[in-house]
Amino acid sequence: MNIENKRKIFKYNEDDILEILSEYLSEENGFDTFYSRSIILGTPGKDLRLVAVIGDLDDINIAKLNLEEINKESNYNRTH
Repeated sequence: MNIENKRKIFKYNEDDILEILSEYLSEENGFDTFYSRSIILGTPGKDLRLVAVIGDLDDINIAKLNLEEINKESNYNRTH
């Protein structure tokens, strides 16, 4: 089997990207069930970034958070 036959191609829209990243972050931080809110900001190739907040399933106040303000106030986590 040649290398090209082993390739898989993926194309995701913004909602899918946010869901995948939120699920990954929740698992990495020990949340089985969770509530989250996230946004992608910036320009690709320049300053693209994700701002995400994840909490317990009953933490409905996450919906009220201003993610753009959190972006201004937060430093990069640098976990990757």
